[in-house]
Amino acid sequence: MSFAALSPSSSPNADAPLSVNEEPSAHAGRKLGSRVRKLHARIGAAHRQAEGMVFSRALLAGEVSPLQLAALVRALQPAYARIESLAPQIAAELGARDLPWSTLNRTPSLHDDVVSLAGLEATPVSPAAAAWLASLEDLARHAPHRFLAHVYVRYGGDLSGGQQLGGQANGVLARHGLGPLAFWSFDQPVEELKHQLHGAFEALELSDLEEKELLLEAELAFAATQRLLSELADLTPSTPLDLLLKYDRPVPRYTSYPTAAAFTGEVGARELAAQLAQPSAESLSLYVHVPFCRHACSYCGCNRITTQAGSKVVAPYLKALGRELELIGERMPRRRRLGQLHWGGGTPNYLSLQEQGRLWSMIERHFDLDADLEASIEVNPEFLGREGVLHLRRLGFNRISFGIQDADPQVQQAVNRVVPVDQLRRAMAWMREAEFESVNVDLICGLPLQNRERFATTLTLVRELRPDRISLFSFAYLPEQLPLQRKINVADLPSQRERLAMLDDAHRLLVAAGYDAIGMDHYALSGDSLAIAARAGRLHRNFQGYTTGAERDLLGVGLTAISQFPHLFSQNQRTLKGYVADLEAGCLPVERGLVVTDPAVLERRSIIGDVMCRFQVSVERARFSREWSDLQDLAADGLVRLSHNGSAGLVEVTPQGRWLIRTVAAVFDPSQRQRASGSRLV
Repeated sequence: MSFAALSPSSSPNADAPLSVNEEPSAHAGRKLGSRVRKLHARIGAAHRQAEGMVFSRALLAGEVSPLQLAALVRALQPAYARIESLAPQIAAELGARDLPWSTLNRTPSLHDDVVSLAGLEATPVSPAAAAWLASLEDLARHAPHRFLAHVYVRYGGDLSGGQQLGGQANGVLARHGLGPLAFWSFDQPVEELKHQLHGAFEALELSDLEEKELLLEAELAFAATQRLLSELADLTPSTPLDLLLKYDRPVPRYTSYPTAAAFTGEVGARELAAQLAQPSAESLSLYVHVPFCRHACSYCGCNRITTQAGSKVVAPYLKALGRELELIGERMPRRRRLGQLHWGGGTPNYLSLQEQGRLWSMIERHFDLDADLEASIEVNPEFLGREGVLHLRRLGFNRISFGIQDADPQVQQAVNRVVPVDQLRRAMAWMREAEFESVNVDLICGLPLQNRERFATTLTLVRELRPDRISLFSFAYLPEQLPLQRKINVADLPSQRERLAMLDDAHRLLVAAGYDAIGMDHYALSGDSLAIAARAGRLHRNFQGYTTGAERDLLGVGLTAISQFPHLFSQNQRTLKGYVADLEAGCLPVERGLVVTDPAVLERRSIIGDVMCRFQVSVERARFSREWSDLQDLAADGLVRLSHNGSAGLVEVTPQGRWLIRTVAAVFDPSQRQRASGSRLV
């Protein structure tokens, strides 16, 4: 099929009809038969009323989008499949016995093209393609000679003008880092195929009436193509980069709702004690914060203590943790089970093997561990050895995460986080040897001295290591809030557009490598439990990000740790001095928090949770009329699909919209109307 309205001429001047006596140079001097000349004349004349020329000209100029090309092959696939299942027999019965169907067949190519572009946003069902398919079905049953007019128009265009425009289309895809389409590639020289196509149609055994109907149907087939191309011209989506630039404003990460910015000092130890006193047989999720690091990475925004003192600081901290666990146990009416356990930091493997064992034993002293406990730990690969990895697995950890951030030596030097690539490879090998059930790596986009070429090297390493999960974060440069970042030379930071291009590169590479995109910054292999939970609508989100399984209460222990219950948030003291002082006084070390009982707030929490985790939500349009109105703009940009059934409105986040999932969620957050807060998308 020729995008230029199936012109028999390959000239960009597709408005000019082909003269009855004109012999296109593409036919290499071969004379056209009478029937084919008439077909050309009919199709050429129809160009005067062509509907699809806007798209055809845009493609000739290389100005269409990959999404438009994806929409095209998706629309063509069912019709070509139907043609190629019916046409060989119909053609043979009417005298066209020499058509080379094994070479003309486009169905396998279209299938491959649809698969290769599957990572792009899903496009609406094409009414023009549906009408075309229905027409083909009817013609095959009642007017097979007219059915063959569609065969001539489709394949004649594919072999002539389609060859030129196919090259333009593949140029568009190449500029976006996408592979070429196979639709226009034929195993046999196209000139020879055109000759065989023309000869077969000249051989058709038709009555005078059937001849006239064949010519008329060729115009109708041409018009069907024009309706499809006209639809594509109206499909003018923004690229992910354009959309990220458009919507790049501070937005919360929505690891909770309300967010931590709403926490107040009016909520403290008393509220947490009352929560712990409530009897429950459900399992808990326990987070343990280990704040120590050997040196400070200049990008870091975590709550940490930089020290080389080792056991001199660890021993008193473990003692304080032990005291906090005792106070928690005293306030619970019964021992609780742990279904999830996570050690974060800081650098949990700052602790020696003996100190790690001691902390694990302290936890076992106060909690029962589920047989299928999901136990995860964050580690710094810089100071990791084989025995340390095996030791963590023997303790009971079955999930592990380590930060790569960027593998380029210059970028690593710029952020004071130097880990040789060979050490990263060794760390992964040890984790696989230890048979961790899931390995996660962290990447950061937007670091000083990063560019697309350097970040591509990091992505190549990640593809080689093939972790089960990947967290891809956008660097938040906040020197006013994070004094450590003042060491970064702002001139070394990549531009916003460069950063977006790197994020886009990463997204395409990871999806192509078999990872499912989960939200904007998480990826997981399709068989990983996180990806499975996302597909099944069982994702959960808390202060550690996306998690699997049931929505357990989250209990945080250690400096700055946050606890999260259905009606309570509480955060521990954010200074070591304050944390230890509270514990020495026999108090739970809570500095601030929030009690949430307002039904309207809880409803919005549920809505935002559904958006962030299940990527769809149903709301009452009358009660959320302002939000429904705001969503219209997001729908126009292809970020959400909106539908309704009576008073209920369904919001579905599109694959492209998951890049901006926080923006979609923020529509339902009234505080964002008053003042945008949080971190920027890029």
